[in-house]
Parts: sequence; C-alpha cells; structure tokens
Amino acid sequence: MKNMINYFREIKYILGEQAKKLPLLLLLFLASSMIDLLGIGLIAPYVGLIIDPAGFNESHIYNVAIKMGVPFQYYDPITLIGVVLVVIFGVKAIVAILINKAILSYSFKQGVILRALLMDSYQQLPYTEFIDRNSSKYIYNIQQMAGSFSQGILQSILRLASEAIVALALLVLLALTNFSALVMLVIMLGSTMYIFDWLFKAKMERYGRLSNEYSTRMVKGIQEGMDGLKEIRILKKEKYFYNAVHDSAKDYAEVSVKSQVIHTAPRYIIELILILFVVSLVFVAQFMKQDVTELLPVLSMFGLAAIRLVPSTNQILSGVSQLRSGRHTVNELYNDIENIRNKSQVSPSSKKLIKIEPFQSITLNKISFSYPKAKDLSINEISLKIFSGDTVGLIGTSGSGKTTLVDIFLGLLEVQSGDVLYNDKKLSKNDSSLYSQVAYLPQQVFLIDSTLRKNIAIGITESEIDDDKLNKAIEQALLTKLVSKMPHGINTELGERGIKLSGGQRQRVALARAFYHGRNILVMDESTSALDNKTEKEIVDVIDRLHGKKTIIVIAHRLTTLKHVDIIYKLDNGRIVQKGTYSDIVDSETGMEKT
Repeated sequence: MKNMINYFREIKYILGEQAKKLPLLLLLFLASSMIDLLGIGLIAPYVGLIIDPAGFNESHIYNVAIKMGVPFQYYDPITLIGVVLVVIFGVKAIVAILINKAILSYSFKQGVILRALLMDSYQQLPYTEFIDRNSSKYIYNIQQMAGSFSQGILQSILRLASEAIVALALLVLLALTNFSALVMLVIMLGSTMYIFDWLFKAKMERYGRLSNEYSTRMVKGIQEGMDGLKEIRILKKEKYFYNAVHDSAKDYAEVSVKSQVIHTAPRYIIELILILFVVSLVFVAQFMKQDVTELLPVLSMFGLAAIRLVPSTNQILSGVSQLRSGRHTVNELYNDIENIRNKSQVSPSSKKLIKIEPFQSITLNKISFSYPKAKDLSINEISLKIFSGDTVGLIGTSGSGKTTLVDIFLGLLEVQSGDVLYNDKKLSKNDSSLYSQVAYLPQQVFLIDSTLRKNIAIGITESEIDDDKLNKAIEQALLTKLVSKMPHGINTELGERGIKLSGGQRQRVALARAFYHGRNILVMDESTSALDNKTEKEIVDVIDRLHGKKTIIVIAHRLTTLKHVDIIYKLDNGRIVQKGTYSDIVDSETGMEKT
C-alpha cells in the first residue's frame, strides 16, 4: 500500500499544476455514472411491464411516476418507458463520447507539456551531468517515456477512475434490486480480480522496466548506426549495428507480447465469470424451487448491468496492470523532473541577461577543474589572460586539458577553484557577459537539415532573419562564391548534418553563423584538423584577416594553423607547460606535425 501511495504521489508530482484539473474530470465521471444508473434502473420495470402489464399499475414505480406527473393515463406505458430508455441511452452515448474526448485531450496535452519540459530541462542540464548519459536516453525519455506516461499510464488512471465510479454506482443499484445476488457477484468478481493482480503484479513491473531498457537500447543502436553510416559501411560492420537493433527489437517484442497478453486476458476471464454468475443464479433458484420466470426482471437487470460491468471491470484490471508496468517509467520521469525543479539548473543560453560591457579581456586566475568521479584534475591551477583582438593557440597531446579549458571559456563547465574574470571583474554564476559573446566552431560542425539561410541564422524564425547581416556574414566567411554556385542560392537545402557540403564548406558556414550572431570571441576546436591543405589555408587566411578584429582561441593539431596567432600555450596534464610565439614553439616542438 505504501508503494502505491508513493506511486500516485510521483504521478501527481509529474503532473504539477495540471493535477488541479483532475477533480473536474472526476465530476464528469460521476455525472456519467448517474446517467448509466438511471438507464439501467429502468430496465427491470420495463421488462416487468412487458411480462405483466396489469401488475405494473399496482407497482410502487407506477405510483411514484404518477405523483411526479408522468402521464401514464394518457400514453401507453410500454411506449413511454421505451422512448425514455432510448433518450437516456442516447444522452449516455453522447456524454460517454464527450468524456472520452476530455480524457484524451487532458492526456495528450499533458504529453505536450511533459515533452516540452523534458526538452527544455535536458538542454539546461549542467554539461558534466548531460554528458554522463548517452543521448539516446534523452531522446527515448522525450519521445517514448513521455508518451507512455500521458497516453498509457495517465489515460489508464483516468479510465480506471471513470469505470470505478460507474461500477460502484451499478453495484449500489444491484444491491437495491437483489442484495443476495449482488453478494454472489461481488465475491466472484472480487476474488478473480484479486487473484489476477496477485499473480501478475510483479511480472508487469518487471516487463515495464525491461520494455524501457530494450527500447532505449534499440534507439541507441538506430542512432549510432545512422550517424556513423559512412565509416560503418567502409569497415563493413553493418551487421554489428543490425544485430544491435534486431536483438533489442526482438527482446522488446517478446516482453511486449507477454505484457499485452496479461493486459487483454481480464476481458475473457470476466466474461466467463459473468456467465458463470447468471447460470449459478438460475441454478440456485431452481434448487430453492423458485419460479424462474419471477427472476426475469432481476436477470434482465443483472444481465444488462453485467454487460456494462464487463468493460468496466476489464478496464479496472487492465488499468491496474498498466500502472504496474508503468512503475519504472513514472520513477524515471519523477527522478528527472524532481532534479529539474529542485536544482534551478541553468546553462549559458538561459543565464539571466544583464547589461553587457564591451569585451576587453578574459582572465583565468589559478582555475582548477575535475570531472565527477575522476581521480585527477583535468585543469590544474591554470592562469592566463586574453585581451580583445588577441589570437591564442592551444596545443597539447590528447587528454592534456585543451578541450576542458575551452569548455570553461564556453561556460559549459564551472571551475571548482580559482576565478574567471571578465574585464577584470569576477563572473557571477548568472552573469552571461562572457558567454553571450562566444561562438564555438568544432571539428564536426552542427548543421540542421534545412537551408543555408536557416543554418547561418540558426534559432531565428524565417520572418525575422536580417538579410543585410546575412549577406555580410556570408562575405566575411568567404562563402560568396559557394552561394553563387548553389542551385537555389542561400535557400539551397544542405541535407542532414550538411551532408551536401565539404568539411571546409561546413567550417565556413560555422564562421558565417558566428559573424551573423555578432560573436566577438571565436573558439575553434580542431576546426582545421580534418581539412585538406588548400582548405586549411583558406581558414587560416580568415583567421589572419580577423586578427585584431575578433578574439580567437584555436585548439590545433597542425602547427601550420597557428602561424598568425599572437601566443601559443602548450598544455600537459592540465597545466600550462610552455608558452611562446609560433617560431618559439616550432623551434622547440618535435612531437607535432609541422606541415
């Protein structure tokens, strides 16, 4: 019971403000159950009227109806009650459709809210926390888990509540009709539901957890297999990723089959129990030597109620099973959302904007940083100062701390000791002065599957793109000639991840993006290491032309990329072990490529 209370507490927490709308839905369910009750309550008198029309005039129902003004003396009771029944069940059908729409609308709206919340929150996660998971996990949570919660678990809860209210109202009506028969029905149905839940509750929780694990693994296999298709095909390793997807899909299918069998089984079991109930009722009447015909109104009432109770009981049992299988999903979402709401996490893109002073200098004063669970410091008491217009090179072997240092400049990582200063003023946690001026140009440039225009002005709606700024950025990034050769100019589609462009062209698009967005500090992370010599020379020329106009920080593999920088820092084990001009470093450097 405690676990179930915690479960519903987690669901309520996930719903947030939307949980306040649940009481209104429950009122709708209650209204629907009253209509059900009225319709089924008239069945027994209607059947009794057909069997014994004369006896109806002496019944309690007839006297109450006359006092209420029902004109039985002017109209045929059979016709009148028949019309009333049709009207009531017609209204019931309309109400049922509207309630179903309300349930679906509420559930799908919650799915929209939840997906948006997760997307926003994952984008705001601290970088060290973000890289701790595979990206397929984030994709799966947003796409699948949010859907499972809103369309599976939440709908099951709402339908379970709706059907439980209907079932309770029917049981009250049946108790007034024949209490002994009701006791028999409750014992048979209640014991069946209890045994069924007892047998399968552990299995449903396990199947729910496994379903999420296999689905996440499948998404990961698909994502990696598509992202790395070029290298995978060259290495002839398609089978490995095929097997990863196939095996995960197979495991998911097997678990889903078992889960769905348990979900659908209650319907057939309940039908059997209800038939057994009707037969038992007749058998008891015969055994007690009662006139079976006298049971016809009761059997009609219980029979129709049973027909209505079949989907209700089935929905209740299926809903309970769905809740069992969704336990892992709710727990995962709850943990993520609790983390989101409690930590007030922010990233550079969401830091509070304040009035930004013109950039003059960046200072790192004995900063240190280590990744979670890492034994050694990735950055160990580094100090340096970069002035506006400087071009700085960073070199070092893999793992020396170059990328970590750049991530600190980018605001992705927060130093654990030491200070980062902007214009000689210490940056506060929510100060975006530095990060709003930085552009990042990695080796693998991020491009969306859209036009060149939208890739350069990324994040800005079509109608708000400034064409003058766009053309100027294209010119600065040496893209004018390329644009002139494109079939649709700046409106040419670049394909997924810019597949239609060469590596050098993608680098220039990234440069144009930085120029368009007015970034004064360009961080180039191994941007030329995968380029041919001619294209590298073009990028180096761009760096040279920007000397003194933009502040440039370059992580380089090739020393030739750093010909025009003002100063080069060499890192090793998180420390600066050497600094100097290009000629100083070339004279002393023997372990790096010089051409």
